[in-house]
Amino acid sequence: MKKLLISALCLAAMWSCSTDDPATPENQAGDMYMQLSLKMETKSGTTDQGGSDATPGTEVGLDKENKVSKVDVVLKNGTTVVYAKNVSTISSASKDTYVASFNSLELKGNTTYEVYIYANCSAPDAFDKDAVSNATVADMTAENNFWMTSAYNAEEAGNKVTLPQDLSLYTVPQNPYNLGAYNVERSMARFDYMPINGNQYNILKDETTNATITLTQAALINQSKEHFMLRRVSADGTNNGAVVGGAENRTNFVVDTDYDEKAGGYVDGLGQNFDYHLTAPNSWDWKSIAVKDLTQADNWKGEDDGTTDYDGTHELNEYYVWQYAKENTIPGDKIQDHGISTGVVFKGEITGAAVDAANKGMIYVFENVLYGNWAAVVTASQATNAPATLVAAVNNVKNAFGEATVADPTDATTAKYFSEAGFTGYNPDSEGKYYAYYYYWNRHNDNGDNTKMGPMEFAVVRNNVYKLCVDKIAKFGHPDPTDPKNPDPDPVDPDDPDEEINYYFTVTVKVLPWVVRVNHIEF
Repeated sequence: MKKLLISALCLAAMWSCSTDDPATPENQAGDMYMQLSLKMETKSGTTDQGGSDATPGTEVGLDKENKVSKVDVVLKNGTTVVYAKNVSTISSASKDTYVASFNSLELKGNTTYEVYIYANCSAPDAFDKDAVSNATVADMTAENNFWMTSAYNAEEAGNKVTLPQDLSLYTVPQNPYNLGAYNVERSMARFDYMPINGNQYNILKDETTNATITLTQAALINQSKEHFMLRRVSADGTNNGAVVGGAENRTNFVVDTDYDEKAGGYVDGLGQNFDYHLTAPNSWDWKSIAVKDLTQADNWKGEDDGTTDYDGTHELNEYYVWQYAKENTIPGDKIQDHGISTGVVFKGEITGAAVDAANKGMIYVFENVLYGNWAAVVTASQATNAPATLVAAVNNVKNAFGEATVADPTDATTAKYFSEAGFTGYNPDSEGKYYAYYYYWNRHNDNGDNTKMGPMEFAVVRNNVYKLCVDKIAKFGHPDPTDPKNPDPDPVDPDDPDEEINYYFTVTVKVLPWVVRVNHIEF
């Protein structure tokens, strides 16, 4: 009996020791460790700019845009998908090096897996390369949690990994298997703005100042509500034959989630996945571009940077971070129209002697000359040297009203007579200020030919910085689009193509890879 009890105790002790042995198969589950490093993608897919005036370069980005706070890693082989979530950095190694813990029972040795990276965002629970997110811009751009995903085609050689036959060698974090280095790209685009001359621009009449436009605010219009978690490209901008993580070049297209909705060009009304802001101006989200409100300098030291301090706080030729935007691309090169292309509307205050004399009534512009209120227009038309076109326009308004003198319009019915005669009217706002509006359609790839639309010429693409600068304003802008008493004689038509001669401004583009695209604008 004693011998049997001693033998039983020894067996029990041996069993107890075996459960604490990390080398046993029972303890290997969940403890397959792999080491990987992440690098930010800074190479543009469109560095060969051909005849464009775009010049490639780089911007490092801000620390809060570069930091990776969490990582999800997905290994995929056919229908088998294995996750490592909330991967952490190695404290003793590079800040870009991470150790991922996989469940070794789900992995197979001597097997090749595609690698997918999701940084500061979560991999889809049911993994799908076509996964779509409707996360907000604010969620995707939180400080130190800027969304990033794989910047490559995981099916290509070099972006796959073949695991060794024996996985048991890598069951402790101190001895991880080297999974390799992978590039990630930011899931959003960024718009920067450079104020010059304090945002003030003179509109000239006979080489003398007729009025001053001071830009105060701007709004991004026409944006997608959703985006593919992983970037994809195709030959025509549709999902047919799309390559997930494929490289963008001068002839292909980045595919948007709502490509089918936009394939026919602008359609009336709001879509399920796209905001047609142009036709709903009351929905515009205005952001200040006033010099005093531009405080976050960029991290680009390009050729346009200067050293002259012109207002005590802002350097001459310095760009400032303005806001972020979702990807918006359009399939094909024939339907890049105002109604579906992402644009920026600039709002500028009109000041000058004619404004001061108007006594808060409606002011009128004819053939790019600001006359002031209607009485001032009539007086100018009666001068001996009055332009014949002005005289004819005033008479057209008088004939429309059927009277010798005309009061300022009080509703849309009477206001249309001024618009039809060629007058642009501006009503004061509640503070007695007058504003003109200027429209810019964001250029992504400039083909250098303003008479021919090129692939992806007007678009917003993830991991790009678009640097905006208004170089010149030569013409009075559009009236307030929300004012029914103020019809625009030259309205912005959502069906109009982006590639057209616009007499309000011209744009030149320089391309630099975060990726950075510098746009010089003349109104």
